[in-house]
Amino acid sequence: MVLLLILLIFLLIIIFPIPLKIKIEYSNYDFTIKIFRFVIFSSKNGIKNKYLKRFLNKIPPKIKKNKESKSHKNNKNKKRISFKKLYHNINSNKFKPLIKVKGFLTYGLDDAAYCALLYGLLSNLPNIVYFSLDKIFKVKGLMFDITPKFNTVTLSFGITSIFYFNIANIIYIFYLIFKSMEIKEVTPHKGRNI
Repeated sequence: MVLLLILLIFLLIIIFPIPLKIKIEYSNYDFTIKIFRFVIFSSKNGIKNKYLKRFLNKIPPKIKKNKESKSHKNNKNKKRISFKKLYHNINSNKFKPLIKVKGFLTYGLDDAAYCALLYGLLSNLPNIVYFSLDKIFKVKGLMFDITPKFNTVTLSFGITSIFYFNIANIIYIFYLIFKSMEIKEVTPHKGRNI
């Protein structure tokens, strides 16, 4: 009975989407990144999450490799991601995770004419964002408010994204990344004879 319950919970986690809310905001010269309600990073205070600080402190510094290990490594074939293949695979993916995006942009310039011209250019921004996100995600909702403030120099923006993904989406995306790997033959570097 317990095994059946565990299996049922596992299937629910795989099938049903899990929401992840990320908020990026810049206002009053302060840049913040939040996940749900927790402030992860602030430009004034740096990394605020104690668990993330511990994780970053545990990463060892890069160890310098000697020339012998580099030459030995160059003889082997290397696997690298082909970004062209990855873009094609993700773009043609039928199992894209869902995303909702809500954002705002408030800006102002000293000259009202330039501010109005910039507003005309920025009015195309939601379409560009939608086109970019549609390659990777299924965009469920996109709201983006642009507010010009004439004759004042100001800038503040914020983006709140809610990702709906499940374990199956994550596994399939890792499969697409693995599928996009190419083996590149690397010949050993030979010194020039002078």
